[in-house]
Amino acid sequence: MGTVNIQTDIPGPKSKELAERRTKAVVDAHSSVAPVYTAKAEGATITDVDGNVFIDFAGGIGAMNTGHGNPVITDEIKNQVDDYLHVCFTVTPYEPYVALAEKLNAMTPGDFPKKTLLVNSGAEALENSVKVARYWTERSGVIVFEHAFHGRSLMTMALTYKDMPYRHGFGPFPDVIHRLPYPYNRGKKAMEEFDSLLLEKGEESFAAVVIELVAGEGGFMPADKDFVAHIRKQCSDHGIVLVVDEVQTGFGRTGKMFSCDWYDLEPDIIAMAKSLTGGLPLSAITGQADMMDKVHVGGLGGTFGGNPASCRAGLAAIGQLEQLQASGRLDQLSTAIPQRLHALSEKSPFVNEARGIGAMYSLELCDGASEAKPSKERASEVLQNCLQDGLIMILSGTYGNVIRTLMPLVISDAELDEGMAILEKNVLSLS
Repeated sequence: MGTVNIQTDIPGPKSKELAERRTKAVVDAHSSVAPVYTAKAEGATITDVDGNVFIDFAGGIGAMNTGHGNPVITDEIKNQVDDYLHVCFTVTPYEPYVALAEKLNAMTPGDFPKKTLLVNSGAEALENSVKVARYWTERSGVIVFEHAFHGRSLMTMALTYKDMPYRHGFGPFPDVIHRLPYPYNRGKKAMEEFDSLLLEKGEESFAAVVIELVAGEGGFMPADKDFVAHIRKQCSDHGIVLVVDEVQTGFGRTGKMFSCDWYDLEPDIIAMAKSLTGGLPLSAITGQADMMDKVHVGGLGGTFGGNPASCRAGLAAIGQLEQLQASGRLDQLSTAIPQRLHALSEKSPFVNEARGIGAMYSLELCDGASEAKPSKERASEVLQNCLQDGLIMILSGTYGNVIRTLMPLVISDAELDEGMAILEKNVLSLS
């Protein structure tokens, strides 16, 4: 018998009742992918209020790499809550913040002294990365890339590429953002475009280059390795801060602790969030110590940044991920998931490409014609049919046509096989 257990129509009666209450109470702009309401989540499964059990291939949009309800993490949270939940690091500091900063300084890529700032969300991490880069360089311009998602604050909306739903109607945005095509399968051309921008605007115009090494919301496209090496050199040569957004790629998602590890890349600043804690709000920026320390006292911080329970959860989550890495489980998933998705792509005319790195892998859906136009409709059809069969997934891609896999990395082989079988069935049933 499998893990999935669907007992009602989807959504079930209790989920429908909650949906009616939500309509009256919650802002319409905050949408949800699945119309089922969670009652319990464990490991790689979610049980809804009607008792239906689903395999989770969404993982809280990549925030649950260590799995739902991981007891090692929840025990640390409970212990911290018993001591104190909030005092504010700005007022009276505490050891969990310091300990997590020490851990991040030690484990992030870069053989140089580092320091860390803890804040609340991925957007805050990117926002503060730009602040530090501007302060360090005394410049204002930022180079970003098409298909990027860096957040929903005013600055990070400017960094983000997709207009609807993320930017539409919320402008004007800072006008010192310069956007280049994403360096996927176009390394030499991307290098030429980057160098041309530096020549046109002057390298002294730019404080930072901000890049995801695997475009997350943009469709799980890995950046060209030669291009990444090129911008590292150019940033070093011209005093530009290289910021790598590891919000979605970090903490084991790609099969290594950070996507930088696939590129042998040492960024000046690395921005992290999502699976840093196994479920609590927390984000971090870790960077060169002299760069981070140039900002005046009081220039960085926030009321809830580095919440003590989140810090304790972060230390526990990192420990769990290090165990998964040491056991070889991350390597196993990094082989098994791409193999299954590539095999599926070869069987369906509606899969234009399977792509990604490690367990951060995806299927790009198309219309099946020779020109392979993006098909959001077919991707959405697969998504909804998978939900009916007991598999929760989410889409990505600038055109909304990419099915991505973000299952918890504690998923069992049986759960992975069952989830993949549901996905395969619904992709192969497309017409």
